[in-house]
Amino acid sequence: MKPLKLSSSFILYLVCISAFFASLNQNIYSPIIPLIRDSFHVSVSMVNLSVSLFIFITAVMQIILGSIVDFKGARFVMMASIVITVIASIGCAAAQDFTLFLIFRVLQAVGTAALPLIAATTIGGLFEGTKRGSAMGTYQMLLSVAPAAAPILGGFIGERYNYPGIFWFLTGLSVILLLANAFYFPREDTGKKANMTANKLMSHYTDIFKNRTGNAILILSFLIFFIYFSIIVYLPILLTDSYHLDLKIVGLLYLPIAVSTIAGSMLFKWIQKKVSLGRLFLYGNLTAAGSIVFFGFTHSFSLVFMSAALVLFGITMGLIPPLFSTMMTNEFEDNRGSALGMFNFIRYTGMACGPILSGFLLERLSSVSVFGWFGIAYAAASLLLLIAGLKTNHSTSQKQKAARS
Repeated sequence: MKPLKLSSSFILYLVCISAFFASLNQNIYSPIIPLIRDSFHVSVSMVNLSVSLFIFITAVMQIILGSIVDFKGARFVMMASIVITVIASIGCAAAQDFTLFLIFRVLQAVGTAALPLIAATTIGGLFEGTKRGSAMGTYQMLLSVAPAAAPILGGFIGERYNYPGIFWFLTGLSVILLLANAFYFPREDTGKKANMTANKLMSHYTDIFKNRTGNAILILSFLIFFIYFSIIVYLPILLTDSYHLDLKIVGLLYLPIAVSTIAGSMLFKWIQKKVSLGRLFLYGNLTAAGSIVFFGFTHSFSLVFMSAALVLFGITMGLIPPLFSTMMTNEFEDNRGSALGMFNFIRYTGMACGPILSGFLLERLSSVSVFGWFGIAYAAASLLLLIAGLKTNHSTSQKQKAARS
């Protein structure tokens, strides 16, 4: 089937919607954690394992898929990934045993892993300069709609149709997405792509790890997404066990962080045209750290103050990912797929580690101490990386690129 030729803006929204679907698969699961626990008669730790496995598999696939996209093109990867997602979603819906459910959930992660990577890589190729930053902001804004919509959908669908209803819903959406990409996703000239060899692959990743800006972004990406998923997975347990709320209300209380994340992405689209990326890096990360500490000290006694903390954290989570993606794309023009694949690998690894390690800590320490120290650690890491020369490195890199152009 030959895809139709369309404008850059249309392709932008197509890949953004595809990435939105991947995020929907991940986030629709959060409010039904207690439901999965009760339906399969397993512990919360086992359900958290399913969350971490999904993200860990997604992370590992970034390394594999990033290089394939660089060397072979994106269309085949996109189509194969969505087909796998269709099969896996049907399996999750039909599973009656938790082990089988877990297997299909892992397969679902394999299927959806490529979609955000392909979206970011395609955007990097379609746009340059501040238009690239604006497009990354649009990408993150639409991606952020999923955390807003998914918990509400998960809560309402799960309440009425139990967990199979959620996965039948995802099956229908994945079929629609398969047809849309079959018709409209652009076909690349793979004849111009280089052959993928072990030496070229190692060279790509060596360049990434030699770059100080790249290293700083990778470290902070791990930390911020580790903390983000520690909070996301902790919320339904907190709200159902401590505040005694039902699933519908739990889903609605994800809105403060989700809606503010969308607002943060819109803010990035505007502010990146007026403020240097280095300044955004500093102020965004320190604001994120402060909001985490604020959450740590308020979540145990006040829904209102906790929601305010989540709003502030959500704004920074809307700003930081497109900022990091833009900086990585600017630094690695010739191997965007590998660089963004590594970036995604690191941040998804942080997501995967968050629920397990934070759960371990929360069993032994107070939640106030855990989240308070998370925020302090993130602020310290941000400042240390700046002192180590991130700002100078980024400025030098930009000057070199300007000189070459």
